[in-house]
Amino acid sequence: MKPTPAEYPFLFINHGTPDVESVGKCEEVFLWFRAPVGAAERRRIQAAVPSALQRFWHWDREFCYFGSEGDSYEFAILMDFSPEPARAALRAADPARDPKGWHRAYRAATARFDEAVAAFAADLERWLLEVHALSPIAAFWGPHGTPDDDPWHQWSVAAFSDVMADRLARYAPERGGRESLDWIRDRCAHLLTAAPAAGADDAVAVAALDAACRRGRPKQYVPRMSYDEGEVLRHGELVAAFVGDGADWRARLERLAPLTQLTLLASYDVDHARLLRAYPALPERARALVEALAPDERRAALPLLVMLAQTVTRDTPAFDRRRRRSGELAAQILRAGFDQPGCRGATFARASRYLRWGGRAREARALAEEGLFRYGERRTLVRAALKAARAMGDEKAARKYEARLTALTPTAS
Repeated sequence: MKPTPAEYPFLFINHGTPDVESVGKCEEVFLWFRAPVGAAERRRIQAAVPSALQRFWHWDREFCYFGSEGDSYEFAILMDFSPEPARAALRAADPARDPKGWHRAYRAATARFDEAVAAFAADLERWLLEVHALSPIAAFWGPHGTPDDDPWHQWSVAAFSDVMADRLARYAPERGGRESLDWIRDRCAHLLTAAPAAGADDAVAVAALDAACRRGRPKQYVPRMSYDEGEVLRHGELVAAFVGDGADWRARLERLAPLTQLTLLASYDVDHARLLRAYPALPERARALVEALAPDERRAALPLLVMLAQTVTRDTPAFDRRRRRSGELAAQILRAGFDQPGCRGATFARASRYLRWGGRAREARALAEEGLFRYGERRTLVRAALKAARAMGDEKAARKYEARLTALTPTAS
């Protein structure tokens, strides 16, 4: 008998039947228990899990992280939960001896895939209730693609912070469990970081945002259209949702750790026009945040400043046209990172380019020369100085830079 809204036994995020279009090749979920789970209980829980989620496991004292094997999630649901007689026909078919017969059985099963997904969801819920009777569950994070308006899911979302915030913040994993715990924390971050109602305590959201941005901080240059960029942008989106656009947005922003604020500045979700009204000297603001970073966070400073400078000038694949008039501002932002770990000739060359975009060709050439003095002959810096000299109309200097560029071997860049 299914529980009523007044007696849900545990948090069940993504409760319900997934939409068939959301069922793909892989799925990862986790269970968090109210107390440590013993070895015998672990074996019983793992042995009875629905087949589509039984292929890899990581156990820790109070949680287990598990899911499908490789690219088998969709196929396992099809094979093990299709209605009869489609399931029997698919199991009996031999793709090696009778490929046409196997394809007929496969098409017949896929035509009823919605029934297979519903049967899988029902079996998963049955198993969870049995697990809960064996080892009480605090929260289960289920397969994605379920309806947002499901009552059990909505109740779980509303109660998630109260039940899980302290558990996730304080839990110390066993050896080898850090990666799985970080995956769980990142998966749950948006449920802990949403801005609370006016007047409500936002300490949990602030702590969760700071922790998420610290975990996901970049430690080297972030290529655009990369996984690392996606991490920064995802965390920036969480920060933006917390800060909001109300009258108290600045107060909310300044409650966050310096690294968290820099993460927002580096993202696409920041309103730079509003930010510049509040902080007219944005480069000085960025510098102050960098100087306030913890020692082990300093490697994140330059990658985040570069992303901020790129966004200010729209110098990324996300924009159709660059905003060259903001080049001087972007160069000033980058200067805040010249003394930070990871700074190199390419950083000075980028800042020189932005100065040239901003109509400051003489300063662009001087900055390129500063980089050459600091890092020695580098093609990227000589090229930056050459372009600046040409923008100045100084052909004599341009010819000298051309000669220096020719003299450099490709490996010296």
